[in-house]
Parts: sequence; structure tokens; C-alpha cells
Amino acid sequence: MFRRIAYTTDNSFTNALISDPSQAIIDRADRLFNLHPSELYALLESAWSFRVRGNFPSGHPENKTALRGLPDSITALFDTSWFNNSTFVTQVNGGDCTGHSLWDHLIYAYVIESTQVYKVFRKLVENYAKGDFEINLTPEVLQWLHNTETLWFADPPVLSSFNMVSHLRSDMYLTRCGLYYRFFGFPLPGDEQLPYYKAKSSHLNYRRSFERFAEEVWIGVENEVNTTGRRPIDDAAIAFSAYEMQKNFLSQRNNGDITKQEFFFVSMMAWFHLSLEYNSPIVRAFGINEQSPAQRLFALANIVGVPANGLSENLFRLADNMSILLTMIESGIFNDEANVPQLYSNTSPISAVMKQIIFNYSHVSGNNLKARAVKTYESMPLPKGNGIAAGNGQPALLS
Repeated sequence: MFRRIAYTTDNSFTNALISDPSQAIIDRADRLFNLHPSELYALLESAWSFRVRGNFPSGHPENKTALRGLPDSITALFDTSWFNNSTFVTQVNGGDCTGHSLWDHLIYAYVIESTQVYKVFRKLVENYAKGDFEINLTPEVLQWLHNTETLWFADPPVLSSFNMVSHLRSDMYLTRCGLYYRFFGFPLPGDEQLPYYKAKSSHLNYRRSFERFAEEVWIGVENEVNTTGRRPIDDAAIAFSAYEMQKNFLSQRNNGDITKQEFFFVSMMAWFHLSLEYNSPIVRAFGINEQSPAQRLFALANIVGVPANGLSENLFRLADNMSILLTMIESGIFNDEANVPQLYSNTSPISAVMKQIIFNYSHVSGNNLKARAVKTYESMPLPKGNGIAAGNGQPALLS
């Protein structure tokens, strides 16, 4: 969510994957990092209250939840007018094929956290809390550290709309791991043995559904222009996989039950992601002058002694695109076969998103989603145990 505040227009947010942040975006991010924690919570509450309330079942991307936000009389005490609410909305193809949400899909948080960004920043802030810092704590750096510790490493305010810390859910990290497992059926890389609860209703067939969906889309990309001979594009198979994923996702949402958790965890990862998208105050504090979020993460990881994921470059490029795609799938757009060609048509913006997803997902999962288009048109069994490299260089399951 915080990245959508910093990025001033929908176009600049969409272009974040292919260009460095503009000076205007950097200025807004610096202003954001320099706010007081109460102002940051007010921004979170404003985003929560601004959510779409369409004529859809609760939990749908256009009707996230029926849970109430703070009364306007309270949020009005804070000045949130300086950011543009329209930046909360991501639209694809000018509305013809729209996947919009006030905040990213939970897959964004999962993919960003797979870089190990949370563990790196946790260690960094822990060193600060213990006084084990050998950097110049300028006012900007001190405010970033204070805000980060208050927002993400302390219990949220009791009256917060998205507080999920209680005697029943005392460990926010394990809560997050359990949510990822419930929604996608797999853990974070390296956390397979953590004692988090695995819900009996977890979406265990997500990986198979998604990879079958992506493989069929790539066959469409490869064969769209065929005018003679075999044209093995199966729009019905793509629509079925999209339908299967949508119904499973909406079942896990349980009328918006997990929305506050998704909102908070996505906002958390967006804060860390934004801190790495440019040479932010905390990056500059360590004398880091790298040129990409992954390189900045690697530099910080080396400093604090916590390994980052070696495939972080692919993961950072995957996160936004996966969020756009899964939001659209949850909206039910691709349940209709008439909309499916937009996924592989050369003239469709979502086709460019799909190509990036297929390329980067194939790298981080170890499963080449293009293989079926090259080898065969029949179903292929999914490999087991393939995944990204964890910090110790060993394979760890991404999906």
C-alpha cells in the first residue's frame, strides 16, 4: 500500500518494473518515511476506509470486506490530503480487462518476503534496538528506524482496524506463515519446519492450477499468429484453471475474513520494498549506492549477516505482476472464454505481464513453464521439490 502512495500515478506504478523511480516519487517516499507513526497509521486507516464497496460478495476484489474502519471523525484529525487516492487503483487495458484493488494481492507479500527482506530488516532494526550500530543516525535515518520498529515489530494499536495480535495469535510471523500456507498451500522458503498452524482447508492445489494455467497461456503466446496447420490454443482449459483458482481463493477469503491480515502484511512488505527501490535514508546510512532493489538488499544482507535469496532480482520483478494477475483472476474476468485471448494476444497489456510472469516464475520455481509448448501438448506431471535457492544455497520451495 505504501508504494501506491509514493507512486504518483497509475502509470508510474505500472512502470516501476522497467524504470527507476522519478525524483517526484523519491520526494514522496522520503516524506512518507519521515512521518510520525500515528500519521502512518492514519494513512493505513484511510486506505482501509477507501476500499471499493461494489455489488459483489464480501471478499471479492471489488468488495474486500464488510469490516468497518475507524470513524471518519478520527481519521479526519490527520492530514492525509497530500496523497492521491487514485494511486490505490491498478487498472489494466484501460478498463476493458480490469483487475483493481486498494492494495496488492497476498501473493505480492509472499513473493517479496521470499527474498528474505523481512529477516534482513528485522536483524537491522534489532541491531539498532540493542545499540549495536556504527552509522550516523541522522534525523531521517532515526525516523525511518523508529517508524519501522513501531509499525512492524511492535503490536499494532488495539483499536486499529487491522490489528490481529491477541492471546490467540501472539506471533505475527507465524500468523503470516500460516496465512501463506492457507492461501497457496506452501510455506516461505526455508521456513518449512516452523510450528505454524496449517489450516485443514488450505488451498493445496494452487500450484498445479496456476502452472497449468500459465502453461496453456504460453501455448497461446507461441501459437497465436498461426493461420495454417495446428493451432493448439485451449481457451476452455485456461478459463477452467482461472475459475478453479478464483473459487478456491474466494473460499479461503471466507467473506473477507482474511482481508485485514492481507492488508497489513502487504503494507509491511511494500514498506520494505519501497525502502529498497531507491537509495532511501536507511540505504544511504550504510554507504550503499547500488542500482536495483535486489542489489541493495544483498548489500544490507552482507552488513547484518543475514543471507538474502539469490534469486531476489527475479522475485522483485515477479511480485507486482503476480499481484495484478491474481487480482484479475479473483475478479472472475478470465472465467469467460471471450476474455482469455487477452492473456496471450500481442496487442494486450496483460499479455506482457504474463510473459514476465512466465519468465521469472520459471527461474524461481525451477519449473520451465514454456516446456509444454516446446515438447508436447499433452499434460505433464509436475516436478516435486523444485524451488528457489535459500540463503544457504539449498533448494527451498517457492510454490
